[in-house]
Amino acid sequence: FQSRRSWIEDTFCKRACGKFIPKGLSFASLPLTPRCCCGRLVGEHTLLETGPSMSSWPGPGTGQQEEWSVECHTQTSATDAYGTIDFQDSAGRNCHAKYVRVAVDAKAEALLQLMRSEWQMERPKLLLTVHGGTENFPLPLKVRQAFSKGLITAAQSTGAWILTDGINTGVSRYVGEAVKTYGTHDLRKRNAVGVTPWGVIDNHSDLIGRDVLRPYQPLGNPLSKRVCLNGLHSHFLLVDDGTLGKHGCQLGLRRKLERHIQLQKIHPRFNQGVPVVCVVVEGGPDIVSMVLEYLSSVPPVPVFVFEGSGRAADLLAFLHKQTAIDRCGITIFDSESEDQQEADCAILTATLKGTKASPGEQLSTALAWDRADIAKKHILVYGQHWQVGSLEQAMLDALVMDRVGFVKLLIDNGMTMNRFLTVSRLEELYNTQQGPTDNFLHLLVEDVKQTHIPKGYRVSLIDVGQVIEYLIGGAYRSTYTRKHFRAHYNLLYAHCKTGRDSSGPLNKKRRADCTLRPHQSPNSSPSRPPFFRTAQPYKRKVCERYGTSQNNSQSSELGDSPLFVYNFNDLFVWAVLQRRQQMALFLWQHGEEAMARATVACKLYRAMAYEFRQSNMDDTTGEQLKTYSMDFGQLAVDVLDRAFRQNERMAMKLLTSEMEAWSHFTCLQMAVSSRLRPFVSHSCTQMLLTDLWTGRLNMRKNSWFKIILSILMPPAILLLEFKSQAEMSHVPQSQEALQFGWDTGRPEADAEKGSAWWESCSAPEADTITPVTTQCFFWTTRLYDFYTAPVVKFWFHTMSYLAFLMLFSYTVLVKMEDRPSTQEWLVIAYIISTAVEKTREVFMSVPRKPSQKLKVWFGEYWNVTDFLAIVLFLVGLGLRWDSGSYRTAGRITYCLDIIFWYVRVLDLLAVNQHAGAYLTMITKMTSNMFYIVVMMAIVLLSFGVSRKAILSPDEALSWSLLRDVVNQPYWMMFGEVYAGEIDTCAGDTPCVPGAFLTPFLQAVYLFFQYIIMVNILIAFFNNVYFDMRSISNKLWKYNRYRYIMTYQEKPWLPPPLIILSHMTLCVTAIYQKHRGLSEQETDSCGLKLYLGQEELKRLHEFEERCLVSYFHEKNQDVLCSQINRVRATAERAEEMGVVMGEVSDRVHFIQDTLQVLDSQLGQLQDLSALAVDTLTLLSASDSLQQEEARLGHCRPITTSRHHVPHSWTLPHGGGGSVDIMPCHTPRAYRSTPPSLLWGHTSSRSQRPSLEWHTGAWGGGDHGGQGAGESCVPSRCAGLQSVRVDQQGLLCQLQILVSLHGTAPGDHIYPFYMSISRMISLAFVKNVAMLVEIDCFCFGCIQKHAIASLIPIFSVVAWSLAAGEEVSVYTLEEVEAAGPESSIPYWSSKGLSAVLQPLSSEGCLDGGLRRAMLVLCTWAERDVLRVGCVYLVKAIQPDVVCTWQRVFHSDTTLQLCLREIQQQRAAQKLMHVFNQVKPENMPHSPRFLDMSLLHWHSDGQWLTIERNMTGDFRKYNNNTGEEIAPCCGMEETLLAFSHWTYQYSCRELLVLDLQGVGLELTDPSVIRAEDTRYSDDMVFGPSNLGDAAIHSFVIKHTCNSCCENLGLSEWTSYVCVCHLYVVTREVRWPEIKPRTSNEDRTG
Repeated sequence: FQSRRSWIEDTFCKRACGKFIPKGLSFASLPLTPRCCCGRLVGEHTLLETGPSMSSWPGPGTGQQEEWSVECHTQTSATDAYGTIDFQDSAGRNCHAKYVRVAVDAKAEALLQLMRSEWQMERPKLLLTVHGGTENFPLPLKVRQAFSKGLITAAQSTGAWILTDGINTGVSRYVGEAVKTYGTHDLRKRNAVGVTPWGVIDNHSDLIGRDVLRPYQPLGNPLSKRVCLNGLHSHFLLVDDGTLGKHGCQLGLRRKLERHIQLQKIHPRFNQGVPVVCVVVEGGPDIVSMVLEYLSSVPPVPVFVFEGSGRAADLLAFLHKQTAIDRCGITIFDSESEDQQEADCAILTATLKGTKASPGEQLSTALAWDRADIAKKHILVYGQHWQVGSLEQAMLDALVMDRVGFVKLLIDNGMTMNRFLTVSRLEELYNTQQGPTDNFLHLLVEDVKQTHIPKGYRVSLIDVGQVIEYLIGGAYRSTYTRKHFRAHYNLLYAHCKTGRDSSGPLNKKRRADCTLRPHQSPNSSPSRPPFFRTAQPYKRKVCERYGTSQNNSQSSELGDSPLFVYNFNDLFVWAVLQRRQQMALFLWQHGEEAMARATVACKLYRAMAYEFRQSNMDDTTGEQLKTYSMDFGQLAVDVLDRAFRQNERMAMKLLTSEMEAWSHFTCLQMAVSSRLRPFVSHSCTQMLLTDLWTGRLNMRKNSWFKIILSILMPPAILLLEFKSQAEMSHVPQSQEALQFGWDTGRPEADAEKGSAWWESCSAPEADTITPVTTQCFFWTTRLYDFYTAPVVKFWFHTMSYLAFLMLFSYTVLVKMEDRPSTQEWLVIAYIISTAVEKTREVFMSVPRKPSQKLKVWFGEYWNVTDFLAIVLFLVGLGLRWDSGSYRTAGRITYCLDIIFWYVRVLDLLAVNQHAGAYLTMITKMTSNMFYIVVMMAIVLLSFGVSRKAILSPDEALSWSLLRDVVNQPYWMMFGEVYAGEIDTCAGDTPCVPGAFLTPFLQAVYLFFQYIIMVNILIAFFNNVYFDMRSISNKLWKYNRYRYIMTYQEKPWLPPPLIILSHMTLCVTAIYQKHRGLSEQETDSCGLKLYLGQEELKRLHEFEERCLVSYFHEKNQDVLCSQINRVRATAERAEEMGVVMGEVSDRVHFIQDTLQVLDSQLGQLQDLSALAVDTLTLLSASDSLQQEEARLGHCRPITTSRHHVPHSWTLPHGGGGSVDIMPCHTPRAYRSTPPSLLWGHTSSRSQRPSLEWHTGAWGGGDHGGQGAGESCVPSRCAGLQSVRVDQQGLLCQLQILVSLHGTAPGDHIYPFYMSISRMISLAFVKNVAMLVEIDCFCFGCIQKHAIASLIPIFSVVAWSLAAGEEVSVYTLEEVEAAGPESSIPYWSSKGLSAVLQPLSSEGCLDGGLRRAMLVLCTWAERDVLRVGCVYLVKAIQPDVVCTWQRVFHSDTTLQLCLREIQQQRAAQKLMHVFNQVKPENMPHSPRFLDMSLLHWHSDGQWLTIERNMTGDFRKYNNNTGEEIAPCCGMEETLLAFSHWTYQYSCRELLVLDLQGVGLELTDPSVIRAEDTRYSDDMVFGPSNLGDAAIHSFVIKHTCNSCCENLGLSEWTSYVCVCHLYVVTREVRWPEIKPRTSNEDRTG
């Protein structure tokens, strides 16, 4: 720490002015407080010892003033300001920045060392130097977004540094905002460096301090000429030239630093320097000169200009487009162009093109950036010429640097691994250091070699092979450790061995000469193929009849061995060992045997994770490796599942086909070695294991019975079914089966035909085969197939083992004689033959070394128990031959040994699916209870020793003493407390000292041991049980492989007859030894499927198709995933945000323009107010008659017709109607501006209207509309021609109100309506005029914004302009004689409302009525709810015409009244129904309220009710037909119809129930005595009378609700009639036309 601090102070300096030279040329021009040329006052010069006198200043007539300069008048000293800045305004982000104060002449080398070593900044791969305006300037949204995203994306994707001025204004501020929006929080990756002048920083004195953390507030004084630092930069170089408040001193140092960075290497592997690009945004004249300097420098620096940012940038863009100058060094980015690429790609492309480097250098630069997209689009293009070896070197660099995208790009462009990969290059990959923690491979080499390797040791491929064998374990043999590879490897480096010792690295030149090349023999040239296999595919060696000589069976010489290259496999293993997961995933997709490579990677990663844990290394890395292993394991399972779904047999062949590239292992063997349980428990694997288990036996049911019967009675074998050759084509065969004749997988034979050994015999011998011989061979084959099936071996050995246990039990239970009995001899023979079999298993295991063989064999638990049982029996057998006491010891040894043999039965039960699961649980419990048992033993010993010591103080040392210590405490755990021995002092027994402590100790012991520890153990077992129960089936399937393989490899004869099989095997081994078994055949032994070249090729093609299908489905899932949808939505939202931003900018512009217009209108309003005041004074002198005349002039437009006549027969002509009806207003919606509600012409035909007239509705009296019901065009035009000043209208309103009424309820409303309408007309006219003026002047200003500038009067006038005026009449209830009876009557004075149509006519029509949705925009006394949607209904025209014979006048009105009466009757009946229904009927339906409506514009009578939203359903109709109920609500509604008929004493029936949920409307009340087409009709035209009642009685089906209501099946009954409630005549009041003075509240 001290050395770093002293290094900074010794290296970097600050500057301070040492001589005061005032500004100005004459003494007279000097200010009162003169400043030095450095910008400081006299007192601010700290280096001046005494202040200068006036005489020292230049006076009048003196010579030329001395010119101030940094070199001559400033002095340097050690820097006093460096450390970390803590920005205080960064809420939500912890923004810290490193800073240092340096002199203007600081060395660039020292600055770069500071940034790389002290500040720990990453090596720059690109330098983005941003220049532009230093003052704040507006940047268009698209340009700002393109600049921010492009700059940060280019920097982060390439690891670039960004150089700016670092201030909080101008372009540096935009860079900070870009870092905040798109940057990262990591300080080491947020490489935004600000090079700022020290003298212009506001409050720079707060930063003075050595290696300190200084808080800094970047919000400066707006009146100050100084600037603040931007808090989103990561590092600051504060350049000090001794001046104060002067800009520009940092440019020289910044340019010098840029040149020095440009000379640095972009990457240690490349010779290219760091590219520099100048980014220009806005700027002044100095930017133009700076661009010229960049372009003219050597080497030239490319310039990237953002067009549209303003000033210098736009000027450069214009000149670039209009002139014919060289454009290679400058690039213009137009964010408005649609075909423009992304800004980051444009910046990087301009950098590559501007450097004028060769294609190879450009590829290296793009490789250092890790931008494969740039290389694909601009470098690796068609027609590009490359130097020899350049692409190979690029591939090597991409592999070393872990650039997966570039590896894929180079492979797609024709790079072949056979040409690229050599031994030297692969060794270079293994020996490339990727960081301080990448020495794990060397640690593994040390573990393999069991010795320490020196520093700088170069790992060879042979070492790598040994590491692979060490990690995979078992019998795996790597390619690099075989003798043929060693021979080639030693031959390769034989001529350069003098330049390389055992631990030193190989010279690069010699390694280049020692490169193995393909397709060359080892004798012709030292160049050999890099990776090869000398082992040929397995070829079965047969006798002389095959025509092969003994000499041909010899091992081929080194030069005659064919070479097989597995480049992708070797690179894949390299990526796995180097822990490069993404590279390994990419390489896994290339080449063959993808499923096998996935299992290999799973095993390697799992073993590496284990080594990490054993070495106590990083736990995080160990968990990461475990995750990698699970990823590859899942890939293997997915590929297997995909293959199994496409072709089951081919998938099974993938599991057991021999893999020459992987030590002749099978995929299934590798999965088992990797402990990949999901893979082994997959359905495909289990089906294959089932086929292996049953062999050629074709049995599905009762297999155990058939097998046992066939074993006991061998002739029964002939009755069994066997599988055909085609059915067994996917099942691997053992070597013994191949030699016997079932050669299904030999390479030279066609597996589909399934030719046998005897079929391939020579022709002469084949002719001598008789049918008898053929039949004998057939039955012999059947016997062989039966006895070699693993399931038969299992039952045969199990039966023999049970017989052995019976004999052994007999031997230990009866008296042992001097000589062994027959039973004992059989037991001895069984165990000795078993020992021989176990010895054969050890020597026949695949590993070559005896130590590895023993390690693999003892790795199985049951082999350990068998070894102990055999050894213990042999010891007992040796003891029992003695005639003395040793015989007893031998018998006891027998008794103990039989325990092991009985426990061995559990392994036999493990074959069963159910018993095996429980055995797995027991094994897991036993293995996990170790630590709990140790803790229980500690508690037991602590109590047992203290108890025994207290109770037996005089005990002598003996074995019984140790037994007594643990004897009783152990049994106490199981409930035996020895109650009689708790109090040892009871009775006549003398009490030993301290005996009173033993009961207390025993109580404490039992509490801890019996209550706590035992219960913890039980709880642990319970937890293990539940955990294992969920995976026990999967574990059993995984362990099933071991059981099947165990009996697959066992001889078919059980002990002791197994000795005959051993003799046969010995003879066979001697014969094969005499023939000379090669190494290849040794590797090929085992349960594998041997395929020919053609079938192996088809298998690999099938696997490749499965892999392609898997990735296609996976990509589709990714594209359709929720995350991808969210990402796409976010991108669309971002685009919409850009559009909304542009709209917001335009809105701001419009608002600014409107503010100017508002100020101008304010002046006009002041002048108009003055004029109004003058007119008011003049009008005050007018008489009352003049005011009344004005009122009379306004009265014709005050009100519309709100009243109906006193009788139901309404006048069809004038009468009570008003003189003038208001003109139709256009249809208005909520989004429509008020200024658009008024037309510019007075013609009715030019305004859209609702057109609710008789012809449209088609009903009512055709002559029911008078002339007064239509708009008078002349009067409307007169109204529009009136221009009324708004303030004057308000004054008139106040005067008229004062003249025409005093009480609040007297005629104020109609008068106010009249005045409001007049105000609205005039106001809308003025607004229209203003909109026209505005559109003429400004064009883009919105009309509704103009209208919003003039808020003058209440919203009532606007409401009237946005709808049609109507009158609403309600049916009210008045109590009569009693509280239970009431008389309905109609209110004679309707209440006004304004309705605005929402739906077009005809969309909601029914059979009798037409309907339309309307919106209430205003209502008097809340007769309707403002803002609610209502349904207005009118009678169909044909219905009106039909009923005109009965109601000669006002037909429509009469029909509407009866419709309302009908709904009110049903409503009252429903009210009574809801009161009398039982509690088990929870549903309470209700009918909507309906009112009478008069539409003023055309005089129509309508009905209105609230609109219902939801699923509208109809439950029955007026003809008695009903639906089949499906719920309780529907049953309730149908029961309601039945109830109304019985409740009304068969006089009324409510049908046609319909509505939404429990809300109903439009019922039909059927009355039996009604006469159709008569004037006494009560319930409307839908009453069908007796016919409807009769139809309902026939069609109605009573439900549970009818039963709950006690409704009978149409039988006689006694009812209580309340018919008067619903049929009482309505009291129709006399309705007369209202005048303006009438009270509307009645």
